[in-house]
Amino acid sequence: MMIKRRDLLLSGGALLCGAAAGGLFGTRQAKAHEYEIGKLIVEHPWVRAPADGDSKAFFYAFIHNNGDAPDRLVGIKAEKFGKVEFHADAREDAKSGGVLIPAKQSTTLAPGGAYVLLSDFKKHIEVGWGLEMTLVFEKAGEVVIDAAIEAPDAMHAHDADAQARWEKAHNKDTSGPASAPAEHEHHHDEPKATGK
Repeated sequence: MMIKRRDLLLSGGALLCGAAAGGLFGTRQAKAHEYEIGKLIVEHPWVRAPADGDSKAFFYAFIHNNGDAPDRLVGIKAEKFGKVEFHADAREDAKSGGVLIPAKQSTTLAPGGAYVLLSDFKKHIEVGWGLEMTLVFEKAGEVVIDAAIEAPDAMHAHDADAQARWEKAHNKDTSGPASAPAEHEHHHDEPKATGK
């Protein structure tokens, strides 16, 4: 399922519905782009869309483990793609059995660090939309998230410059409010890849 995230964010009614849903599902989704499952928090999940003519996308997020035991991201499921590969280090091509989330630490999945490769796409994904997917953790279980779909050269979630380049290259109308990049406040320490 894909969600036009900009339209959703700009709609006041959608925000009210989201607040109501947050009250109903309290522990599953703490706030927009932050999802809780057990002692884990998945923050700002996003997908770097395939470049034109390519069939590979990349999943990134901040995953915080507030628990006393390590966990591991071992699966991602969505109807849009069929194959998932975990890479604990961008400098190595070796696949791993998942991405380690050490106890009392944060793991950053980001360009240049640990990442998840998504391939075997069955349906097209569109930059500027959201992609519903299920993250599977070895101990904490499963959580459904909405990952932002960013431009193929995005370096972080909500990369407005990459979005503008993508829209210009694809002749998208950038004059309307639906094309304006969503603004989010980010409060992160300098990210460090800890996926080994």
